[in-house]
Amino acid sequence: MSADYKGRNIRPLRVVFQLGAFAFFIGQLLGLPPFGTEPVLRRVFLPNAACRYMNTAPTSCFYYQLQDSLAHGASDLFASALIMLLVVILLVLVLGRTWCSWLCPFGFVQELFSDLRELVGIPFLRMGFASRVLLRRVKYAILILTVLITVPLGISALGLAGCTGALSLPFCQVCPAKGFFTIFQQILGLEPWSTRLPLLAWASLLIFLGTNVFMRMPFCRICPMGGLMALFAGGSMIYLKKDPDRCTKCRICLRVCPMDHDRVYEEMGRIDVGGEDCTLCARCVEMCPEEGCLSLAAGPFVLVTSRPPKKVGLGRIFQRIRGNDR
Repeated sequence: MSADYKGRNIRPLRVVFQLGAFAFFIGQLLGLPPFGTEPVLRRVFLPNAACRYMNTAPTSCFYYQLQDSLAHGASDLFASALIMLLVVILLVLVLGRTWCSWLCPFGFVQELFSDLRELVGIPFLRMGFASRVLLRRVKYAILILTVLITVPLGISALGLAGCTGALSLPFCQVCPAKGFFTIFQQILGLEPWSTRLPLLAWASLLIFLGTNVFMRMPFCRICPMGGLMALFAGGSMIYLKKDPDRCTKCRICLRVCPMDHDRVYEEMGRIDVGGEDCTLCARCVEMCPEEGCLSLAAGPFVLVTSRPPKKVGLGRIFQRIRGNDR
């Protein structure tokens, strides 16, 4: 059969958003002049923004500032950290985890790795249920450890002020984005080669690069920023909607999901089938062959819904599925 698969073509639109966000957050890598060096701009944060170690980025990762506020927040009863958290919660309630799949620069980098892996024909590792459940818990463990390490630093009675320099940013010491963007700046001449990365930063970067060879979106699975958003994303205006009566249990949604999110396939009793792993990338909506079965919605409004191929060609459908299994 010669017909092409012609379902919803959502990813090109998402790439436009990703490129726009990448240009704004990390425009120096694209040759844009630096414009984010003013301190007031560097205090602007969004749920997913530029790594703080991008020296001239206009915004910075909110998790960096959250750690810093917790480590120095006892003097104002952690008011700055609370305000920051409330702002992030509000932004998540508005856009959900579209921050991850439509706007996050580091998520975009991982998708490029997936595209490269597909181009050279390297198959990805399919994770079992137990492995997926374990990784889901890692991001929450990192959140808890961040609080347990940083909060005591700001309590003078505990006498840990001398440890602030080494422990005030615990996650940043192991975040692969720090090493990735530092090296990119060195390559482009935005950072001197004399800048040294700690051993932990090198180790996390090598692990990140290695896992991207065999796994889809590895860092997104354990990202504490994604974990924090996942706690509140269930109440967001944007959500993944399913009509169970139209579902034929074909498993395509599960096969194409870059996060191996199984709720969209298994859930047959609820309309909202997003979950803690769902980043609302709409890949399942794009590939679902059933008319109106899956939709990306904003409140009562449907933004985009699934549709069958214009011409049914099973061979090309499965070829398309394999091409999107990344």
